[in-house]
Amino acid sequence: MMGTSPLIIVAFQTQQVHCVRDQNGAITEGGQDTIHTVYYAWAMRQVDPEELGGGAIYPIWKLMEMQQLGVKSLI
Repeated sequence: MMGTSPLIIVAFQTQQVHCVRDQNGAITEGGQDTIHTVYYAWAMRQVDPEELGGGAIYPIWKLMEMQQLGVKSLI
């Protein structure tokens, strides 16, 4: 809990293409077929009803912090 609001931490992984280009379109890092598994953790808290006003029907979660935990090259 963060005050009276619930706090949830979610850990997950994605597979992402790692390709960085310069302003001319030339690849400066990675490549079009460079795939990385990237590990993340997100900390989210539920917004207090007082912050939302009277119009919210469903609970709203706010991303408080996002952290990249690691990267692993697949290809």
